[in-house]
Amino acid sequence: MTRRHVWGAALAVLAGAVAPSGSGHAAVAVATGYAVRSIPTAAQVQGGVVRHGDDIYVGQGPTFTAGAETVIRFREGGAATTIASGFNSLSGFDLGPDGTLYVLDNGLEATGATSGDTLYGISGAATRGTAVAAADAEVLPSGTIDAAQDVLVVPGAVLVSDAVGPGAGRVVRVANGSATNLITGLDYTAGLALSGSTLLVGNLSGSFVGSVRKFNLDGTPAGTLVDNLPGNYAHVVDGDGNVLVSEGFTLDAAGSKVFAVGPTGTVTERARGFASSSELFFDPVRDETLVLDFGVSAITAICRDTDRDGTCDADEPCMTTVSNAKLAVKKLGAPVGDEKLTLKGEITVPAPITPALDPVAKGVRVRLKTALGATRDVTVPPGALDKETKTGWKANKGLTSWTFSSSTPLGALGLTKVVVKTKPKTPGLVTFAVTGKDATLALAPADLPLGATLLIDTSGHCGTATFTGPDTGCAFNRKQTAVTCK
Repeated sequence: MTRRHVWGAALAVLAGAVAPSGSGHAAVAVATGYAVRSIPTAAQVQGGVVRHGDDIYVGQGPTFTAGAETVIRFREGGAATTIASGFNSLSGFDLGPDGTLYVLDNGLEATGATSGDTLYGISGAATRGTAVAAADAEVLPSGTIDAAQDVLVVPGAVLVSDAVGPGAGRVVRVANGSATNLITGLDYTAGLALSGSTLLVGNLSGSFVGSVRKFNLDGTPAGTLVDNLPGNYAHVVDGDGNVLVSEGFTLDAAGSKVFAVGPTGTVTERARGFASSSELFFDPVRDETLVLDFGVSAITAICRDTDRDGTCDADEPCMTTVSNAKLAVKKLGAPVGDEKLTLKGEITVPAPITPALDPVAKGVRVRLKTALGATRDVTVPPGALDKETKTGWKANKGLTSWTFSSSTPLGALGLTKVVVKTKPKTPGLVTFAVTGKDATLALAPADLPLGATLLIDTSGHCGTATFTGPDTGCAFNRKQTAVTCK
């Protein structure tokens, strides 16, 4: 019996007791210092979840039904676009640096299924407006990976865990259209993640004891991080270096859990109360973990909540004032959607800056707010500059300057460039410059004054400019085609 069938049998029993829900987190309790919120979806979630910038990719549809599951892209509060269809039993997702979304389907056995048990690549996931059929997105022939469980993009290849069962589980390396065994001798192989250059492989033994094992990228063993877990479905590495592990199905009355495993193998609970916690994704920009649960039409988000007020740190108002702030929006008026944006300023934070700034690993967020309360909130995702797509972050050698470039305008603010700098001669001083084009900003006099916020780190490295006061303000030009704030 493969791991897929183990979970399938357990969840079939669970389905009789758990009704699909639109909330997804009502019964979930989190550890002190964290909060939980729900991101609704149009249908029951399936497979994996990834967030890149403001875009969320997730599977949805009925459980184990031939051709009935889809992959959608959406932004919180917005409509969903179906980007791939025709799946039977979706599992792990991962997004490549070239914008290809890799997904797995391990349900070829579903009655009437025509494609499955393989790896798929959905190209142009961020811009795709029509759905590609599963059979047309196969990276390997259907049936190649019988119990495909999780997928991880690594330099030069894509890794897939194959949860075949005791002694037969493996990790497959896919490169140039062919597959080779990287690691063998596992059981119900679970999640895949990278911690630095160490490959973390989850495993569930034949007696359903979970572990996370360490390997080098060439497949050689490097020890065990943790053993004797009550379950193991997927795992990710959070911003503190902890490995978060989802338990999967459980008979525990407290519900399924997400565990946090420290670098030395110490295990604590991060959350409990899921029906069956499954795929995970850690978003370093929001310091937030996305969790999929069985039978719900929502994604559960576990976020940092330092002041324990129930609001995610990433959503707390920023109290640091930007000095020397300047904001300009040009090309206002018809047609809407070609506006240009510039935002500059300086932030002073306590020195030494702790934690150190690292936009390459954490990204940033830029918010623009009008006097009427309308907000444009754009996440600039982490990730090193990709030479092919010409999108991503680049740091200087001294790690005092970070530049984000995008070949296509990003979000409603049309962001194409963000520069963040520290000044070694002035400890704690951080300067920034933001540029956008083809933004969607229909502004009128009633929208003034404007406010802008740059969030560099959820621990408090941020700055807000409100452009009000005796020496600051916003004004339109005579034709109302441009507004300047200073």
